[in-house]
Amino acid sequence: MQRNAEELSLVKDLLRAHPQGMSITDIAEKLGKNKHSVGRYLDILHASGHVDLRTFGMAKVYTLSSRVPLSALLSYTTDLVLVVDTNLRIIQINDTFLSLIGLKKEQVIFQDILYLPAPDPVVLSFLTDLAGRIKLQKDTDEIELHTDPKQFFYLQVIPTVFDDGTSGTTAICKDITTERRAITEMREANEFFNDLIENLTDGIIVAEKDDIIFINDRFVEITGYTKEEIAVMKPCDIAAEGERERFNCRYRAMEEKPSSLQDFSFWAERKDGEFRYLNVRMSEVWYGEKLRYYVLISDMTEQRVRVEQENLQWTIMRRVVDQISHPIYCYHADGTFFLVNESFCKIYGFSCLDDMMGKRLQDIFSNDISTSFTAGDDQLIMKGGNDLQSVLVPGPDGLVSYPVEKSAVHVGESGGTYIFGIILTNCAGFPSELKMFMP
Repeated sequence: MQRNAEELSLVKDLLRAHPQGMSITDIAEKLGKNKHSVGRYLDILHASGHVDLRTFGMAKVYTLSSRVPLSALLSYTTDLVLVVDTNLRIIQINDTFLSLIGLKKEQVIFQDILYLPAPDPVVLSFLTDLAGRIKLQKDTDEIELHTDPKQFFYLQVIPTVFDDGTSGTTAICKDITTERRAITEMREANEFFNDLIENLTDGIIVAEKDDIIFINDRFVEITGYTKEEIAVMKPCDIAAEGERERFNCRYRAMEEKPSSLQDFSFWAERKDGEFRYLNVRMSEVWYGEKLRYYVLISDMTEQRVRVEQENLQWTIMRRVVDQISHPIYCYHADGTFFLVNESFCKIYGFSCLDDMMGKRLQDIFSNDISTSFTAGDDQLIMKGGNDLQSVLVPGPDGLVSYPVEKSAVHVGESGGTYIFGIILTNCAGFPSELKMFMP
């Protein structure tokens, strides 16, 4: 081995003196060696990177290469770099790797990688895994360091030839933890949103021009059409016949003003002929260089039917109340009128119901009249049931007291409390001789 080192040194010195390059024949003549031996020395130097080879036709010319010491390069990388010989003894190691294993350089140089006295068992496991891959001369996409949280590295295993012609291996571990975590988070986020979209009670379509990118299962359930059928339909095709022009108007408004939100409700006809009342929200936004539009539909049929029933009940109740000749009123516990009939408006001098609805007692009546209405409300709310009290009504000769039957009405858990009252008068009018009735 010593003999080879001396011969290699002589070849390098000779090439250093002839920077223009020399052939094998020239070198052999200068050194007094045979061309076979010189060729072997040059192969070793070339493999180890000490000399460069250029070919001119059939001739091979060797020059001394310009080299930067490996130790200098290792100081400028954040990758983990380790150089070992065939026996897995460490020849070179950079500071980044030393920091990971928690040892000084003199503790690891020429030591077997499998027997390093690293204080952390997790690091020892990592080194064992690394040694196994070096033995197999096998690159891998990832090698893990099982810290908390985990660290991930991309491993490169590079066969290496040393100055003396012996072989070894350079292992480079590039930290890809940030990238790996980002990919994992993106995958988890994608899975989360996919699961969220598929389990929404709303139907969703995402499209670009005539290309449908995504349709969730709920959209299929609401419309009754398959995804394949929806993909070839015009947007307005889901609307009932009489609603299509209105739908098209809103759709054109969305196209004319990208990023605007079109929110409206319409009657739709399912594939099976059933009519459903849908709410649609449409928007069109730029996605890169393309316009992408999003359609979200909600089935509001049950709510629509319930609202119509409530409106019907309210209309019937108003008609029934207006048919009663006695003045009737109902106000919230805070004094805001919710319901009055025509008789009530007349005796208090209001021309129409709208003059009183939503107004507060204190805002439309004098203090005497409003106080007569609210007197005893607190006790009535507490004990419930009905009670007979009195209220003041304006008369020709001043305020007149009339009997009123009041009851407290509680609406659900959070609907509030209301006072409902019927002023007890005769159906023919309010004659002055009617005596005041006190409960």
